[in-house]
Amino acid sequence: MLWLAGVLVASVGAFTGVAHADPPFPVMSKPAPDFALPDQDGRSIRLSQFHGKLVLLTFFYTNCTDVCPLTTAALARVQRELIRRHWWGTDIVFASVTTDPLRDTPAVLRAYAARYQADRRGWHFLTGDPQAVAAVRRRYSVEVRPLAGGLQDHAVPTFLIDRRGVVLGAYAANPDPADIIQDLAQLR
Repeated sequence: MLWLAGVLVASVGAFTGVAHADPPFPVMSKPAPDFALPDQDGRSIRLSQFHGKLVLLTFFYTNCTDVCPLTTAALARVQRELIRRHWWGTDIVFASVTTDPLRDTPAVLRAYAARYQADRRGWHFLTGDPQAVAAVRRRYSVEVRPLAGGLQDHAVPTFLIDRRGVVLGAYAANPDPADIIQDLAQLR
């Protein structure tokens, strides 16, 4: 989408185009807070290790019956297209942070990742100590309110982070895969 034109001009100075009046997410242009959490394979993943790559960072939990599965499915569609274009894992990675680390163990996250055919070369499902996960959520202003039955009321933003580690903006829940792919293509 051409909404990103202004951000690109400011951040990389190499793009020309006309910005959309209503971008699909608020433009932020702020440094992405770094963190380290274990992924579905127990590997410690630090956000800053992805400098030089584009990152989609989202928050979810595996027992969610609402927007989390829709957002994860949308990202799975994006992943398939990125693999087709040979951009997956080398230029672009995803990091999905659970908002329910007590239930979402690495084993649970592996099963969830398999359900969406997440390619481990570039999609990390992150969990960890509840305090560490809560600290990451706070840094990204992701609020969680516990509900009955282990459910949660929470936001499901998907943050777009550029190669320098700058948050360019955040898509709302259940983003349009075509928009994300177009935005990533413009940043590539």
